[in-house]
Amino acid sequence: MSVTPMTWFVAVGGLIMICLLGGLQLIAFIRPRDRWTIENVYGGDPADTDPVAYFAFNRGMAAADVFFWAPIQIGASIGMLAGQRWGFVLALMASVPFCYTAITLYTWDRELGFRKPTVSYWVIWGMWPVFGVVESLYCLVRLLE
Repeated sequence: MSVTPMTWFVAVGGLIMICLLGGLQLIAFIRPRDRWTIENVYGGDPADTDPVAYFAFNRGMAAADVFFWAPIQIGASIGMLAGQRWGFVLALMASVPFCYTAITLYTWDRELGFRKPTVSYWVIWGMWPVFGVVESLYCLVRLLE
């Protein structure tokens, strides 16, 4: 498969986003109860809800991101840049959590009142599902060529 400028955008964009997320989630996985992790990765305060559920949810998301999602997206980006069909298939798979986790976190935030839906909230948290939709549509179109 040919490597187009859009392929570069999706592959490199996916690498940047997943490395940022994976790095933060690796810290969260290793140090789940650190004050820095709570303030900068999880958001909210465990005292606002059931602390057991708060840490279980966030540590579970961290593990899934680090050990499942990041390797798929990294492999996908490498495969796409190499012009391999399997890279586009992996990228299509990797696009799902960009949308799925955004919905989960939005619901978590809304129900527990952790983050307020400000403009910066929508810019920061909105980039994940927007990228997921772009990646999935691009890869689907390329795979159907």
